[in-house]
Amino acid sequence: MKKYKIWAFICMSFLLLNTVMADVRVDSYYMDDYYIEAGDEVSLYFKLHRAPVSSLVGLQEKVTYGAGDVKIIQSESLEDYYIARITPDSEIAEQYVLMSNSQKEIGHLSVGENWASKFEIKIAENTPDAIYKMMFRVYKTDSEYKNEEVILQKPFEIMVRGTPQIDIDAENSIGIGSTGNIELTVYNKGGGVARDVKVDLELSAPFTPVGSSMKYVGSIDAHQSENLSFMVSVSTTADVKTHNIPVTVTYKDDNGTPATVSTNFGVQIDSKPELAFGLDQVDELAPGVTGNIILSISNEGFVDAKFLKFTLEESPDYEVLSINEIYIGNLDSDDIETDEFTIRVKDNVSKTVIPLNVRLTYKGEGSDTSYTKQGTVDINIKSKRVYAEKTRGNGTTNTAVMALIAIPAVFVGLLVIWFVYKVFGLVTSYINRRLFAR
Repeated sequence: MKKYKIWAFICMSFLLLNTVMADVRVDSYYMDDYYIEAGDEVSLYFKLHRAPVSSLVGLQEKVTYGAGDVKIIQSESLEDYYIARITPDSEIAEQYVLMSNSQKEIGHLSVGENWASKFEIKIAENTPDAIYKMMFRVYKTDSEYKNEEVILQKPFEIMVRGTPQIDIDAENSIGIGSTGNIELTVYNKGGGVARDVKVDLELSAPFTPVGSSMKYVGSIDAHQSENLSFMVSVSTTADVKTHNIPVTVTYKDDNGTPATVSTNFGVQIDSKPELAFGLDQVDELAPGVTGNIILSISNEGFVDAKFLKFTLEESPDYEVLSINEIYIGNLDSDDIETDEFTIRVKDNVSKTVIPLNVRLTYKGEGSDTSYTKQGTVDINIKSKRVYAEKTRGNGTTNTAVMALIAIPAVFVGLLVIWFVYKVFGLVTSYINRRLFAR
């Protein structure tokens, strides 16, 4: 009887052993590179096994799914086969995480049996740095791999670290012979952090650094920038043009790999002609009187003035009788030009000083930028009475001067006539003697 009970127990145990429920469990998964960047090829390893869970008691309980949930296999069958599959779990992951073979056929997996395999993943070249959601699933199927039923799903993530991409942006203009700042912006347009960033300018003539030409920036996060300023002085003999300045940026990425970016940017050496104008000469003027004025233009800047036009504009106080606009052309640095205009002061002017309206238009050397300089030059105006008195005084003086000039001229004329008369008389007398002597 005892033996019967023991045998019955063994048979029951064997029956239970063959009706044990089992599930598939992931033992581990890992990638062969923890630092993943855009364009990388990554191997992903999964290891799983089929483990016994419990007896047939409670088989009819309802089973629900969720992230990481397991579908319980209710009975052990040699007809059960398995498939492992990796798929992107978001739209952005579908776009950037590429797989040449996302499915592995496991085959039959007995209780207690292990399985491991490798999946190859390609990260697209233009992948932005982000965390990409993925899903690992195990399906139960048949020997022909037709009918599939999810029995395990394991979410995981792939972190793509961006690569720092350093770029320089600068737009500067400095005047000849001046001291100013060269401003530039260092951008990290990539995804990773740029560490130990150093920026070194290679300055040469006509630039001289005022202080250091190297700046230590430190770290620049992804899609961030740093503004830098370098003080320089510019030679007075510099050419007016855009000068290229080489710049070298050194840094390290998140993985500690050093990198160097060498480029250059332009700095415009600019100098505007510094023109000034003034009064050189002027006739005596009064209301209703016409006279000439001579105005001067000087270039006190470092560069020549190009396409220079000199205009004397009319006003309520006077009218310009001559050509009022004169084209000068080029006016060299440290040079002077004078031009003459004829004006008539209007009859109703009661001022003692009137302003002449002057306008200059020109361009700088090496630039198509047009400049305009406007201003006034004051001239003195006499009253009609003072002008008349001075004019009369000038008339008396002129008569006396003319008289003084005329007296010697008359004397000389009479002397010449007397001399001619005497010569004529001598010649006549000689001829007469010759004729009558015969």
